[in-house]
Amino acid sequence: MFPSVMKAVTGREFAAKKARVKNCARFKVKGESYPGLTPLKGAETEGVLYMDLDALSVKRLDDFEGELYERTEIPADTLEGESLTAQTYAIKAQYRDRLSSKEWDPTHFEKADLLEFMNTYSGFVNTATACDEEKKV
Repeated sequence: MFPSVMKAVTGREFAAKKARVKNCARFKVKGESYPGLTPLKGAETEGVLYMDLDALSVKRLDDFEGELYERTEIPADTLEGESLTAQTYAIKAQYRDRLSSKEWDPTHFEKADLLEFMNTYSGFVNTATACDEEKKV
């Protein structure tokens, strides 16, 4: 959702559109500041749809998200009314018990947690390791 995280992970900037997905909700992961997206009938979740990602950036995102999440395709609607297919990272079914019942608030995260997240989240280590391996090839 945050361009600074996207750039830190992929090393690139991408055009983005605000979008909404239906039948999905975002809850805080227990003991963490970040969310997990999960299916929930009737829910609607707003986020950011990044456009035209290259394969290397997608690989880096996969590494960043780690074992807890899986990349899936879902329908999304931009806030301008355009319907698209989006790829999102949803928490895997076997890890849904790690979600709290508290909805994740991106505004609160940006103000209170983003800086610490950028400095401490282990996914950045996974991405850096993947980048080092790419250089060896």
